[in-house]
Amino acid sequence: MQVIDLVRYNHIVRRLYFDAMSKLSWMAVVEPRGLSFDSMRDVFLHLTLVEERWINYTIPGHFSEWVDPDFESFKGMASLKNYLQEVEGKTENYLKTLSSEKLSCQIAVPWGHNERITIEKALTHMVLEDMIHYGELSAAFWQMGLEAPYFGFWRYKKIEP
Repeated sequence: MQVIDLVRYNHIVRRLYFDAMSKLSWMAVVEPRGLSFDSMRDVFLHLTLVEERWINYTIPGHFSEWVDPDFESFKGMASLKNYLQEVEGKTENYLKTLSSEKLSCQIAVPWGHNERITIEKALTHMVLEDMIHYGELSAAFWQMGLEAPYFGFWRYKKIEP
């Protein structure tokens, strides 16, 4: 069940980035920076929606129902926080349903060559994709001369119940 630890660790890291972004002006958060999704807001939204899309649409087989949110409708940190809490709440409810058997179930990846992967592999991919985007957010902080958040996985393993 190590992948469940990774997902929960990812939530802690995401909240650290949210808290760090909250200390910036909104203009700094939405400023175009040439990142994969241009602004810090858009990268943060992307890494949050990646989780929502996997947990609520791809894994249960409802990918065709997915609609990307309008990034421009997020006008401040409060709306980002609401989305973050909503997504993490749904994910936590989902994680509570998982067993070793369920993690080994195969799901269809609906893009590319319609490959089949285990739920465990899907969740691992979801977290690793987010880690890539945290690197982008870190670079944006460094370009502003600020420290980026950091929280090692070994520290998470020390505090988990």
